[in-house]
Amino acid sequence: MSVSDQSGKIADKSAEIGNETLQNVKATAEQSARAAEQSYSATVEHMRDFSIKMIDLAQANTEAIFALSRELATAKSPSDLVQHWTSHARKQFEMLSQQTKELAALGQKVAGASAEPITRSFNQAFKKAF
Repeated sequence: MSVSDQSGKIADKSAEIGNETLQNVKATAEQSARAAEQSYSATVEHMRDFSIKMIDLAQANTEAIFALSRELATAKSPSDLVQHWTSHARKQFEMLSQQTKELAALGQKVAGASAEPITRSFNQAFKKAF
């Protein structure tokens, strides 16, 4: 076998390895793009849920302040005012505590669901590489 033949075989093998590498990079890039698209879709859907939750919470808080206003307007004595105000403050504190828990849970759900497609894609790529 001549040097020319050996050089040709080495060049062919190098080209084959280069093509395989290029195909792997292309497949990984396509998979990453799909994962990013899925992550974006999940984020948009969950942000819509988050927005609706915020509107619901704002409505509940607005209704509570109108109820307090009505109670204060119909109070007959200063002690009634204090009683209504104290009752409202207690209820509002409880409501805000519950709302905070709901928003935290929803925020965690949004973060987890948004990251899941990218995490899955990374794990698949990592498994292929090793």
